[in-house]
Amino acid sequence: MEAFPSGRSHSRHGFRFAFYARMAHAPSAAPLSRFDQQLNRALALAQRGSIADAVGILRPALTAAPHHRRLRNTLGVLLLEQGDAAGAERVLRPLVQAKPDDPTALLNLGNALVACRRADDAVPYLRQAASLEPDAADVWYALGRAFQLSARPAEAIRAYESALARDSSHLAARSSLAAAFGFLDRHGDAEQAARAVLAVAPNDAGTHLNLAVALLSQGRWLEGWREYEWRWKSATFAPLRRTWARPLWTGDSLHGRTLLVHSEQGLGDTLQFVRYLPMLRAMGARVVLECQTTLVTLLTQSRLADEVIAAGTPLPAHDLHIPLLSVPDRLGVGSRITIDVASAPYLTTADASPAPRRAPQEPKRVGIVWAGSDTHLNDRHRSIPFAALQPLFEVPGIAWVSVQVGERCADLLSVPDGVVIADLGAALRDFSETAAVLRTLDLVIAVDSAVAHLAGGLGVGCCVLLPRIGLDWRWPASTDVTPWYPTVRCVRQPVVGGWNVVVNALARQLRM
Repeated sequence: MEAFPSGRSHSRHGFRFAFYARMAHAPSAAPLSRFDQQLNRALALAQRGSIADAVGILRPALTAAPHHRRLRNTLGVLLLEQGDAAGAERVLRPLVQAKPDDPTALLNLGNALVACRRADDAVPYLRQAASLEPDAADVWYALGRAFQLSARPAEAIRAYESALARDSSHLAARSSLAAAFGFLDRHGDAEQAARAVLAVAPNDAGTHLNLAVALLSQGRWLEGWREYEWRWKSATFAPLRRTWARPLWTGDSLHGRTLLVHSEQGLGDTLQFVRYLPMLRAMGARVVLECQTTLVTLLTQSRLADEVIAAGTPLPAHDLHIPLLSVPDRLGVGSRITIDVASAPYLTTADASPAPRRAPQEPKRVGIVWAGSDTHLNDRHRSIPFAALQPLFEVPGIAWVSVQVGERCADLLSVPDGVVIADLGAALRDFSETAAVLRTLDLVIAVDSAVAHLAGGLGVGCCVLLPRIGLDWRWPASTDVTPWYPTVRCVRQPVVGGWNVVVNALARQLRM
């Protein structure tokens, strides 16, 4: 769960659609060309919401008049509005190539690159736009977004503050400022920035989501859970919202009723919050959990719900439903219910017998995971270059076990001579198999990933290696322990990119 730049602007991406509408309709002494007339028709359609029809006019017009800058720019903006970021980049790039000092072309190309998840590439174009048009708040806001999505929050903050210095009413910049403060663990500042937006725009869902993260990061659970309910109206989560035939559970009596609890986010989120399902059963509900396929066997074995089904399969009869991460709000976790009410272990495997004790002369078995999903927006800082782990492998008396899965398993091909790491990744088909392996280990060393949550839920000792920036609220910045998992210890970078410090410190501890 992370808050990202959000807020209002001329369009949902913050581009200059309204600016171009004014240009297109500006009075002129000369008769409009055929292409200008087509541009005006397209703009009129777009302003009425008929983006696809507008694009249908502009594509052939641009083919016939490829050097018409306003036509090209407007088509690029509308393609971006449709969600075709790659197409927008192709259309907009020639504008910058032909005239590299056009701040509007630079701005729109930069926004297209950000939408293509190439924020690093966008930064130089947006910097140039800001130097050419230093009084434009929307340019500074766009630059802030690029910095933030490049995981450069300090620079993002300066850019957002520059936008606000030029337009104090720029709510998108102020809302995104809250998210950027959160990336630097300045959660009090994040809360203040979010509340300033909500004082003017009380229904801004993205800002409510940023406020939720700020509150949760401060351990203000009740307020945080309540604010987090706004997620379904935010740009991040609204596309993921599902429709249901049965009503949402709002906290009323569950006695004798069947409650469908459905996973909504990542594997780690599911593993973290299934701890509360037995409480729902204790309230008289028959609980059906719908979750990711790779978790079904493990969560069935753990007996947390009456029935566990895979997402995408037919739903059984039920009376009510609730998203999994709304359960803490309904239960009041943080007041009458403590976070650790279901402290680990609450997950188990088919063989629930205690792990066998090792003789003193036997090497410690230590599992390792060095990378999460590369689709995670902070993965560039969260995952660790495999070569940086070398000091760990030099510690004597350890039998290393890789439980890394996915493409990063290939990193093991670069293991230095003399280092032996048992590679189990290819054999781990679901989390019940991973859990069975973890229960045989003395320690797990993992980046912020589902395996860290799995170890915590099983009660297995785990060191979770954390980046300096973009820290999730569930791993507190001020301590090496987390209220969520008593067997997990947090080891955090002292500086951005400082994995060598983290790894060397951990290696020294392993030698003790």
